[in-house]
Amino acid sequence: MIGDYEIRPYRPGDESDIVELLQLVFDGWPRFNLNCSSLDHWRWKYLDNSIGGLIVVGMSGEKMVGCHHRLLIRIKIGENSYLCSYGGDLAVHPDFRRKGIRNGIRELLNKLSSAAGVRFSYFLTDNPIVIKSISRSWPQFPHSILNMVRIRDINEHLQNLPLKNAWMVKHGFYAVKLVNNLKHYISKPKSRANGLVVHQVERFDKRIDTLWMDISDQYDFIIERNREYLNWRYGDHRAGNFVLKIVEEAGQILGYSVLNVNGYLPHYPVGFIVDLLTIPDRLDAANMLMRDAIDYFNDIDVNIINYQVIKNHPYERIANKNGFLNSRIKTPLFFRTISSKDELNTLQTIQENRAYMCWGDYDILPIRIPNQT
Repeated sequence: MIGDYEIRPYRPGDESDIVELLQLVFDGWPRFNLNCSSLDHWRWKYLDNSIGGLIVVGMSGEKMVGCHHRLLIRIKIGENSYLCSYGGDLAVHPDFRRKGIRNGIRELLNKLSSAAGVRFSYFLTDNPIVIKSISRSWPQFPHSILNMVRIRDINEHLQNLPLKNAWMVKHGFYAVKLVNNLKHYISKPKSRANGLVVHQVERFDKRIDTLWMDISDQYDFIIERNREYLNWRYGDHRAGNFVLKIVEEAGQILGYSVLNVNGYLPHYPVGFIVDLLTIPDRLDAANMLMRDAIDYFNDIDVNIINYQVIKNHPYERIANKNGFLNSRIKTPLFFRTISSKDELNTLQTIQENRAYMCWGDYDILPIRIPNQT
């Protein structure tokens, strides 16, 4: 109890009240287009995921006034795999803020995380107040995460999402794009794409587990991407309107991509390369998936494509050669160990090319691009 408020774990039957609170606090939730109800999306996300989740709520009598969620996932850190969590939706009713409810919810959630054996937790936020307060106790991810963007028509983009200093942005965009095009012309990558074929699939088959085994040894930080996880994350219709692609050579899967269009703003849909991963020594397969993604978005008349990659990862170079620019928008990604500091110490020493993060490793796809600076 906190004063007159009860802080407790989620109970079956709380679902509708939680979703109603999320929609109130976030002015619509989850703020991207779904082909199911918000309640069904919540059930997919927090009750039906491949490992599980932790949920704590705050109550004022019969009224729900707060909630906080953590998704349970497994992350390979170094040579070992750990049970970890991603900080999901947190909401406190506007009429009940500054009463200690958020801190009480977080305290109970931390206790539940420790009891569940969670070793490591991370979350993403762009709230400056949260960033300032959390920076005192949560370190940021040690590598820069680049938010890259490919804009087909800069004039159309500026008309739909006006920016500060639009004239400078426009001409800066063209200048950088010209330099990238020249680099691509001068140093055209070698390709083995002749034998590669890209297919769209509804769900990932058992060959994806073999791909994961081939990939996992080459990374020291990556969320486990087995078939069960990927089909939950991208293959369930309640998750969103994801397009799944695989790249094959002689029947062997060399990698996959996941694409999404956030149509929450109907007049200006925003494209995302949500996830793109291949066997590390087959950059030609990664390049083919990226070119396929560009063709896909062009075919459905999406003007802007977002892609995220760790700075100095080989995929950054591929993105540059395919016309993506660094938007300079930062990703404030925070990490904390729950029971020991071993995993955090390991994370500090990992090289950029052996770490992987993407849009699919969070639970949000922004509906607009903030003002570039």
